[in-house]
Amino acid sequence: MGGPGAAEATPFAWIASLLAGAVLIYYLIQQLQKGKGLPGPLFSLPVLGDTIEFATTDPTKFLFGRFKRYGRVFRLSLLGFTAYVTADPEALRPLLADEGGHFTMPVQTFTALMGNYNLQAHKDVHAAWRKVLMAALTGSGMAQLVPGVVAVMSSHVEGWAKAGRVDLFEAARTLGLDLAVDVLSGVKLAERGIDPSWFKSRMSTFLAGLYGLPIALPGSPLAKALEAKEELLRVLAPVVEEQQRELIQLWEANDQSPAAVAAKLAGSPETATIQGANLLGFTARGCTLPRDAAMSVLHAVMGAADTTRFALFNTWAILAMSPRVQDLIYEEQKKVVAEHGAELTYKTAMSMPYLDAAFKEAMRLLPASSGGFRMLTKELRVGDVVLPPGTTIWFHALLLQTLDPVCWDGNTAVDVPPHMDWRNNFEGAFRPERWLSEETRPRSFYIFGQGAHLCAGMVLVTLEVKLLLAMVLRKWRLALETPDMLARAELFPYTKPAKGTGGMKLIPRDAPLA
Repeated sequence: MGGPGAAEATPFAWIASLLAGAVLIYYLIQQLQKGKGLPGPLFSLPVLGDTIEFATTDPTKFLFGRFKRYGRVFRLSLLGFTAYVTADPEALRPLLADEGGHFTMPVQTFTALMGNYNLQAHKDVHAAWRKVLMAALTGSGMAQLVPGVVAVMSSHVEGWAKAGRVDLFEAARTLGLDLAVDVLSGVKLAERGIDPSWFKSRMSTFLAGLYGLPIALPGSPLAKALEAKEELLRVLAPVVEEQQRELIQLWEANDQSPAAVAAKLAGSPETATIQGANLLGFTARGCTLPRDAAMSVLHAVMGAADTTRFALFNTWAILAMSPRVQDLIYEEQKKVVAEHGAELTYKTAMSMPYLDAAFKEAMRLLPASSGGFRMLTKELRVGDVVLPPGTTIWFHALLLQTLDPVCWDGNTAVDVPPHMDWRNNFEGAFRPERWLSEETRPRSFYIFGQGAHLCAGMVLVTLEVKLLLAMVLRKWRLALETPDMLARAELFPYTKPAKGTGGMKLIPRDAPLA
């Protein structure tokens, strides 16, 4: 019996308790069934899964620890989705050639904002889309983009020079967005009465919602991003209407053949554009509404802006910690200027092997992306583990690069192998020289994907980062205002410095290059 004021349990309370118990039991059963016989933790939190632990731990240490416990395949639940991290290159090889699986994107916030167009899951569509994209981003197509890229970069560098410092994360974000919108999107906003500053502001809000928990609470990044998306689509639809109509006419005139239309678009510098590639892909998938055409612009901007900002920030942060590597890049730039002149062009960017190696080495330690996903269409055997059809596979760049057979000595007694331990072994971990010899060149480099789905924008991102670093390191040395910025930074879902720690000083060189 209860004391004075104690309330008896009401029928509603009993029913609520029973329902809560039933839900809990159902969840536990689902957890047990989901991972039955497959490696991974027995239980994980609803929706959150491993997100909290992964976000508050060194990701390399976390993934290497899971590898030591479970082997080369294990379950990982993040941001509302579950995938099996697979770190066996031989098992992955057929998947990366679209044998036994197809491309998928399980991050629910990303899909909510970008749609289910999934051009990479359909071979004929993907091949046509990629053909046009590669024409736009390689060779003469890329050479045509470089002057615009250099002009945008120069305006940013001028502002940083006046301040004598750079706010790394914000600078990478705004530069990536300016390059994507002003040079790569193919849309002349001001000519169509759209305020570029407003567009970039809304686009920034849109991009901020791509990676997170799939809960659109009022005021959340996802809710704000969904609102920004609708505003952007509303103004873009009439802007790209004519281009969409011309593409559909070309589509019909070529018997709705993705390959035939791709051949025509790729054959002309005027039509071989990122936007043209996306419009072709969407049309081939039957997505021909004005809203779809507007979405193709968002895809173009997102693809260019996000990869650039992550790659640039991560490379900057690592390089600023290494005066030795900065000086070697400077010495290389002296040779480039002596041989090719001071102008930064596509040709000169291709003549910077050490800078190229420094970029790859930074991406090896701090990947700008986490690899990619595949949905199995048939069983996949990884050692003694058999993964059934319908399983989502994650080839995680960071873990695959940790287990690189050239770099890793096989020692599992450490928390983080020395070649990845930039926190405690920076000079030993960050060695661009390893990329300059076939004997020491890493074999696992997955940040831009692999196989048929190797990121078509890889060449563009590499070029952008190299051009900017060449421009800056010819005149300045870099030094972090907070030396341990990276050690204090958030590393998931992407690298972001703690508040007030993201500054970088530009120290004038005694003999700057023109």
